[in-house]
Amino acid sequence: MKEKLTSLFGTLLLVAFAVGCGWMAVEMFRQGAWVKGIFGVLGVLLFGSPLLIPLFSSPAKPEIVPRLVPQVDLPEDKEALLALARRVAGDDETTMQAVMESMENPEDFYLARVYADVEDRYGYDYVWDTYHDNPEALRAQGLLCVLTEAKAIAMFDWKEFSDNFVDEMVELRRVQLHHLPISEGLLDTAADVPHWCYALNELWQLLGYETMFIDINVDEYLVAVVPYPPNPYPR
Repeated sequence: MKEKLTSLFGTLLLVAFAVGCGWMAVEMFRQGAWVKGIFGVLGVLLFGSPLLIPLFSSPAKPEIVPRLVPQVDLPEDKEALLALARRVAGDDETTMQAVMESMENPEDFYLARVYADVEDRYGYDYVWDTYHDNPEALRAQGLLCVLTEAKAIAMFDWKEFSDNFVDEMVELRRVQLHHLPISEGLLDTAADVPHWCYALNELWQLLGYETMFIDINVDEYLVAVVPYPPNPYPR
């Protein structure tokens, strides 16, 4: 939150200076003070250009270093989806029961979820509207909604702020259940999600857990907390 307020204050300050210089330039030109008017125009360019740069630039998404954080692709195969669910939330009987029901009859399960009183109502609406005629994709994409509702995974923008990252991670079930340490003081606030997850893994692996990315081919990071070392044969 502190970083966001600092960034907003800086932007407002630049806008104020640019507007002030623009107003001064107009007044000076009206009065025939051409030199002062030119200085006003230069001031507009100086303070206004940083505001325009984001409009004409598209910063590249930072690449994930392959060995920085474990990563798996979101499968579509039913058995592979079950294996992933067990790895991410196998110790949560309620969630696993919902996962099993969604695997057996995804159409009925997610249609009922659309009308249920659930926290992630928008997510279920989107998944049903988009994939209701594709059972395989409905199972895979719907599983993410089930795991999100169970606080087993969290999604972050690739340019996430560290305070929001911490706020979301502390809500995850395994973080709370096993008292996994996390705070902004443990992270480099100037870094990014992969480096924050790597820093957490250095702490959490000693406690039997680590973060893991689930790749769904979007710009966001989908983060789960899984046992460490991983069990190659989850039940």
